Amino acid sequence: MAKRVMLAVAGAGKTYHICHEIQPDKRNLIVAFTHANIKNIQNELLKAYGKIPDLTRIMTFDAFVYHMLIRPYEATIFSFFGEEYKYGETSITLKRPPQQRIRVNGRDVPNKQYKKKDCLQHYMDERKQYYCETLSELAMFVKQGRESLIRTAAWRLNLFFDNVMIDEFQDFREYDYELIVKISKYLTNIVLVGDYHQHSVSGQNNSGKPFKKYKTEISYDEFIKELRGEKFDVDETSLIHSRRCSEEICSFIRDKLGIKIQSAGINSGTVIRPLNIQEIIDDNNIVKLIYDNASHYSFRAVNWSYSKGDTYESSCVILNGTTKKLVEDSFSASVLKTITLNKLYVALTRSKGDVYIVTPDEFDAIKEKYYK
Repeated sequence: MAKRVMLAVAGAGKTYHICHEIQPDKRNLIVAFTHANIKNIQNELLKAYGKIPDLTRIMTFDAFVYHMLIRPYEATIFSFFGEEYKYGETSITLKRPPQQRIRVNGRDVPNKQYKKKDCLQHYMDERKQYYCETLSELAMFVKQGRESLIRTAAWRLNLFFDNVMIDEFQDFREYDYELIVKISKYLTNIVLVGDYHQHSVSGQNNSGKPFKKYKTEISYDEFIKELRGEKFDVDETSLIHSRRCSEEICSFIRDKLGIKIQSAGINSGTVIRPLNIQEIIDDNNIVKLIYDNASHYSFRAVNWSYSKGDTYESSCVILNGTTKKLVEDSFSASVLKTITLNKLYVALTRSKGDVYIVTPDEFDAIKEKYYK
């Protein structure tokens, strides 16, 4: 049995590695976090093999849980909760389930619509639609006799697939993360690929496991320790070289942020402190990366977090108030919150070429003329 976690750096080619790691004549299941990830995987497989291999299936994590862990066991799930099951009456919804407490007239009060976890209505609405948000929670709660539903489902997955690969592993939190860890115990071959330093950047699902214990952030080393405690083989070296960023940019990130990123030496690019800020802002070939509110400006701009997954020919990172000392020799990344550090790391690693860095004071002097 192989249980591996491959920790990558930005631009190391996580998707490339997954698509070239598979054996096209084997039955492969590739699970990704978003539909955009799915599209990237499909494109990479087409480049590698001329088509998506016949025995390879690709799906989002939500689709994986619904189609592989919920749908085949609906009769068991309904029976577990003492409910009558009728084939074909269920579906899925993206709307949020009722929260346990709500604000009414400025007061925090119990929500009468909320149902406890031992009730099927905690996981689905009155139209028999499963809440997407609670799929993993449901899959882990139900038992089939003495066996957990997870173990039964894993046995079935081993019949249908030789290999399971999960991309962007760092984006999974709370019940989704817990589900992945639990089902991995029973799968014959599973590989998780992700970049620890890009967690909490997406703006979704940013609290709780695996990157927080109670209200305390866990460090990279603590994360590795936790994975090894779950019996994963952790590979920290195979995907440490960025195919996107130059050695100078990687060196800057190592020195300033303390992240162990190396360059594959494919591209050249430098870190530049521009003298003529307006010239850089006016150049639409240079993507401006702003902490937030990029849509407020008339130039080509993207929020730091939204740039995740993108690659640009060159970029200009406009610092904010908490990161403005990045350009100073005395800067220490230890003063930054983890989410800010990770967003900054994402912003600094988008360019194949040069990275221009502008301080908030420099930008404030000219930004009014660019307001929409």
